[in-house]
Amino acid sequence: MKKNTEKTKAELIEELEALRSKLAEALDGKYARIADKLPQFVFEIDIRGKLLYANDFALNNYGYTKEDIYRGLALSDVIHQDDLERVQSNMAKTLAGDPLQQQTYTAQRRDGSTFPVKVYAERIIENGQVTGIRGILLDISGIKAAEDALRTSENHYRTLFENTGTAMVLIDDNRIIQSCNSQFAHLSGYTPAEIQGKMKWTDFVDPEELHRMMAYHANRTRNGQAAPNNYEFTFLARSNEHKRVHVFVRIIPGTKDRVCSLIDVTERDETLRALLESEERYKLVSRGANDGLWDWNLITNAVYYSPRYREILGYTEAEFPNHADSWLNSVHPEDMDRVVKANMQCVEGKVDQFQVEFRQIHKDGTVRWILGRGGSSKDETGKVLRMSGTHTDITQRMETEQALRESEERFRTMVEQATSGIYQCSLDGKILTANTALADILGYDSPKDLIDSIECSTNDIWANPEDRLIFQKRIHLERELRNYEILYKRKDGAKVWVCGNIRLAHNEKTGIDYYEAFLHDITARKLNERTTHALYNISKAISTTRDLKDLYQTIHSIIGEVIQAKNFFIAMLDEEDDMLRFVYFQDEKDDYYDIPNISDPKQRSLSIHVFRTGAPLFFSMADPDGEELMAKIGVIGTPPAVWLGVPLKLGETVVGAMAVQDYDDPHQYSGEAISFMTAVSEQVAMAIERKKIEEALTRLNEELESKVDKRTAELSRQKLELEDANKRLLRLDEIKSAMVSSVSHELRTPLTSIRGFAKLCIRDFVRHFQPLAKEDVLHGKGQRIKSNLEIIEAEGERLTRLINDFLDINRIESGKATWNDHFLNPCEVIIKATTAAFGGFSSNTDVKLITDLPENTSLIHADPDKIQQVLINLLNNAYKFTKEGAVTVSLKDKGDTLTVSVEDTGSGVPPEEVNYIFEKFHKSRRGDTIRAEEKGTGLGLAICKEIVEHYGGFIWVESTLGQGSTFSFSLPTVPGTDPMCS
Repeated sequence: MKKNTEKTKAELIEELEALRSKLAEALDGKYARIADKLPQFVFEIDIRGKLLYANDFALNNYGYTKEDIYRGLALSDVIHQDDLERVQSNMAKTLAGDPLQQQTYTAQRRDGSTFPVKVYAERIIENGQVTGIRGILLDISGIKAAEDALRTSENHYRTLFENTGTAMVLIDDNRIIQSCNSQFAHLSGYTPAEIQGKMKWTDFVDPEELHRMMAYHANRTRNGQAAPNNYEFTFLARSNEHKRVHVFVRIIPGTKDRVCSLIDVTERDETLRALLESEERYKLVSRGANDGLWDWNLITNAVYYSPRYREILGYTEAEFPNHADSWLNSVHPEDMDRVVKANMQCVEGKVDQFQVEFRQIHKDGTVRWILGRGGSSKDETGKVLRMSGTHTDITQRMETEQALRESEERFRTMVEQATSGIYQCSLDGKILTANTALADILGYDSPKDLIDSIECSTNDIWANPEDRLIFQKRIHLERELRNYEILYKRKDGAKVWVCGNIRLAHNEKTGIDYYEAFLHDITARKLNERTTHALYNISKAISTTRDLKDLYQTIHSIIGEVIQAKNFFIAMLDEEDDMLRFVYFQDEKDDYYDIPNISDPKQRSLSIHVFRTGAPLFFSMADPDGEELMAKIGVIGTPPAVWLGVPLKLGETVVGAMAVQDYDDPHQYSGEAISFMTAVSEQVAMAIERKKIEEALTRLNEELESKVDKRTAELSRQKLELEDANKRLLRLDEIKSAMVSSVSHELRTPLTSIRGFAKLCIRDFVRHFQPLAKEDVLHGKGQRIKSNLEIIEAEGERLTRLINDFLDINRIESGKATWNDHFLNPCEVIIKATTAAFGGFSSNTDVKLITDLPENTSLIHADPDKIQQVLINLLNNAYKFTKEGAVTVSLKDKGDTLTVSVEDTGSGVPPEEVNYIFEKFHKSRRGDTIRAEEKGTGLGLAICKEIVEHYGGFIWVESTLGQGSTFSFSLPTVPGTDPMCS
């Protein structure tokens, strides 16, 4: 061998290159030996994406061999095609020097199966040139599974939280509402966004009750048992609306947080409304894989920690040197023995690989959870030469699992404290889960007692099996039922009504469908509804039934709609016979009977006991004392398995009893049936009493109708007689009218001659004979003759007026008068009438005629001559009875009517004559005038009355004796006409 000093420069260069190649091979071999034993995916690719190296762990998991690498494996063989483009893009960035870490992709095995991975990679630089990329892959299937489990659990309990059927909130120690469901949002009137994290529970409490509830809060904080866990208070909703709520409060174990369930008890008959979406309080965060590599040479005790290993713990290489002590000093003291033991078992060759979860202390003092994996390398004798492995940061996973456990515990507490019954049930009826509220509703000691007892709800829960078939059809068709009502059977056999939301759920892991239900006990509400309906129908039956028998049957039918009433009877007191009569009796085994001598204390029976005590009686053979009680009271007929009777009362008086019984099922009736029978008993008693009165009245009415029929027949006979008499009177009146008309005309002809010759005699006597009587005696006789002739003429004129008036009233009464009606101004008629009457007034200066008329007045529709005749008659009467003073004519327009009045200052009308003054031929007892020379006919006012009433008006008189009278009449005006000027 040549010495170095003897070698040429070319030889030295060639030798240097050979040394370098051997050194590289040695380093590569050492790297391959370390990487092949790692329980992690280690790879190397060239710049074209061809796989140059993969350790045994990676090849085994992917299903390939080293021969496959030699033949050529590309990225498309190990990465799913959906992520291939993104991988190539990130690969180009890495080759360009852009650091990319923790990239997540979908890896693909040789058999086509896929799994999620995270890739940590860096570029390879040799002799200053970028030649490829090396890195590790982390299988994050476990992390994904934990995230999915957390998301499923969170969604599950969020569903429970939203569907308990009651308002629920989570409150922290600072009284701030951190979470609420949609029922609470509905109750408060605020949106979840306005409430969560912003409002305190004190914002919803009436100020008058705040001091009390703050004291509860303080006591519960100091000692959870020192404050009531359920009570009522006044809830302040939006817009200061007051509601009364019942609240249930529990502290979540291990925290100071509180879970509250609130029930609106302001109106318990209302139906649930649609739930509002609320924000999720708990959000999942993506977990990252934190992996570091380590290697321990047991021969040389040399230790290697990768940069990522130190990064997990926050150290630099100088702060965390490659010594075993660095690792030992970072392990949590509580985990030291367990972790060292796991490593030593592998060192001692007891196991080839190990996996352990433990805690390491970060540089900043915090704790990191680590998943440590390791494996050993042995020589041919089996001696362990070295160990290597990975550290994965599972802090996020452990925190997620802890959060999951806390979430499950928190929502489990909420479910247990909920007032709604909550359960999950398999499709074949097996109860899978249930809370305490449901056990209470169904009468079981605990949820466990309920689950263990109910193997199949087909026979054990559903009161009516056919209802379950209907439910199954609907739930599988609609998937979810809201406010669904079901009749269940309690453990003791009693029936219970529930209402709530039920949905058909699916377990993604098991692939099994099941029912999930949130239920409320509505038995009391249903009883109230049915009781109210029964009371209404019983009251209605009083008027819709034909008789008492029909009423008893209807009452039986109404009660049978609410409770089982195959055996039903009503017994009423018969005081006269001292007997309890069974007026209605329906029984499967016994016949109808009555109980006599009920006043005898020795006489005993269940019905007599109810009648005597005036209180409900219930006994069941399921009660240990039932048989003894039945024997003590006494039973007539077949002993029943259960018996329920209530008194029938009118006020405080017991008038009978009503009962139901069952021979087979001692659990047939419960407290709800007692309440129902007691509630309707008074209405039944009132209905029976009213029906009895109604039947008595019916009988009385029939008797009265018989008498009325007889009296009606008698009146009909009298009516016919009166009608016949009236016809004869009408005929006589026609004859009278014809006779009056004929006589009046026959009288008028000679009367006209008499009046004419009387006037001629007066004129000739005054002109020819009176001047010849010069002597006093003859002169006096001449004056007497003239006076007698004037009397003949005046009386003839008065007789003429009487005949005219008589004819006028006869024509009016017989309907033969002529009425020339047209629209006219009443003021004009009044002026014409006063002008015609003025002559009489002008001869007597002691009486003045005055008119008081408005400037404008409404029109009337009438015969002006007839209205003028009324006015002249009234004016003449006023003049005749007025010695001095004035007669005033006035008119008042009231819109739809007008009133004309004639007022005088005469002697007045005596009060006893006011009611008769408008009758025909009526004359004052004091005479019909104060002037001897003016005599009346007694028909003028009667004619006025007939004329005014013909036009739909009224006439009346107001008078004060010695002071004067006012005669007035009113007439309707013409609608729609404008006032006329007078």
